[in-house]
Amino acid sequence: MTEAFYWVEAVIIWVIVIQTVRHLTARRRSPADTASLVHVVTLGLGAVAQSPDVRPRLDLLTGVDGLGRWLSFSIILCSMAAFWTVVAYVTHRQADRPPRVRARLIGVACAIAGMGVTLLGSGTRDDVGASFLAVYGGNALVVCCYAIFLGYIAAVLVDTLRSAWRYKNYARQWYLRVGIRILVVGDICGLGYCLYLGSTVATSYLALPLPPGATTYAATYIGFGAVALILAGPTISVWGPRLTGPFRVAAQRLALRRLHPLWLALTTAMPYLRSRPSHALGDVVGYRLYRCVIEIRDGLLILEPYRDLAAEQRPVADVAADARSVAVALRAFSVGEGGESGEGGESSKGAEIVEVAESGVGGESEELADAFTDDGDRLDANREPGGHDGTVIAPKMPLMKDEVAYLTRLSRAFERLEKES
Repeated sequence: MTEAFYWVEAVIIWVIVIQTVRHLTARRRSPADTASLVHVVTLGLGAVAQSPDVRPRLDLLTGVDGLGRWLSFSIILCSMAAFWTVVAYVTHRQADRPPRVRARLIGVACAIAGMGVTLLGSGTRDDVGASFLAVYGGNALVVCCYAIFLGYIAAVLVDTLRSAWRYKNYARQWYLRVGIRILVVGDICGLGYCLYLGSTVATSYLALPLPPGATTYAATYIGFGAVALILAGPTISVWGPRLTGPFRVAAQRLALRRLHPLWLALTTAMPYLRSRPSHALGDVVGYRLYRCVIEIRDGLLILEPYRDLAAEQRPVADVAADARSVAVALRAFSVGEGGESGEGGESSKGAEIVEVAESGVGGESEELADAFTDDGDRLDANREPGGHDGTVIAPKMPLMKDEVAYLTRLSRAFERLEKES
């Protein structure tokens, strides 16, 4: 059961590693990308090297006692150094000094060399499984090796925790905010691992009662949990969209269904709203949703001359009142359309307004499309949706980032009006 738990954690780590490596190798690498690549690869190798079956076999094959444990510890420290560099690049501000990569490399090299001298010189055979510290904890060289190992990890975790905690208030992208919080939790779990393993080392050296689970692989499982969180935080932009993709598509389909009543009423009265050229993304839910929003906005813009002037005087937005204003304007438009369609007056006027609206909101359309494919993190909120004078049939319509939610409420209120009538 315990071995199965180890391999479950190892598989999770390697799935994230493979996805991140594919993502990083598919583009031109910056220093931060290179450090991230080293971090995930060494972390994956460290997960394999930490296997209870790998270290003893490596010692047996090479005939060098303690080589397997020293190699696994060294790989973990290399991964932690790369992780330290990644966080330094991510949280680096332009006014600060560049991250000191060379100093970090020298520090991890010294730590690896110190572990090699102490552990390989201790003459301890890694053939007692989880009871290694219980058997060899009285050896001063083993204690020194663990002190170097845990001291370096703790230094990295404390510094990255401090940097991430300071930076989390400045992160604007949704994935980055969530990733930093996952990273903070992983750092805290990693410090708990250092504290637990450090207490095991101290009690074994002082011949005191060992902490609960000290003769099992509890420390390894705690460390692997922290490693998984530390790895998942900086790489959330790689695996996050794959994990949340089905939920995002479901939310977009739900928004489409809720916008349908208002869209149908507007496009029935103004069929030219639907006369759009075919697009390669026409079957993608996100593209259909942003086209639906744009067509509704075009319809509301065309209804501007028929709007309820009293609605503009409302100091606070009222979705029900906005829906009634849309219904009144739509009926007035239908009357005007019926009287002038034979001469082509209002119909051609509506088509011209659509063309103007298309040219005026084209940039916003592209931004909205980007938002639907990028989880709505960055949207233009600098101008009111609508026409040239900023007035729309709903004078208090929210900014672009809230427009889908607002139009959804407006559509549902409009649907209730139709049912009541």
